Amino acid sequence: MSNITIKEVLHNYIDSGDDKLLQMIYAIVREYNNPVFSEADITELEARTTRRKNGESKTYEWPEAKSIMTGKTGIKG
Repeated sequence: MSNITIKEVLHNYIDSGDDKLLQMIYAIVREYNNPVFSEADITELEARTTRRKNGESKTYEWPEAKSIMTGKTGIKG
């Protein structure tokens, strides 16, 4: 579907949408235009990714990570 067609379809949904649909579309657009992460957050996430790929940080399988997060283990990471 072309961008022009998508815009037309979205305009039709907005023009005929009920309050709930309009609120959902608005929430999506607001989140898209206001990223959750700041530039500093992104820089830190990239640094952590680099450390993980270089083997400088420990990774966990899901059951172990879940145990750590819920406090049901003595493992310290």
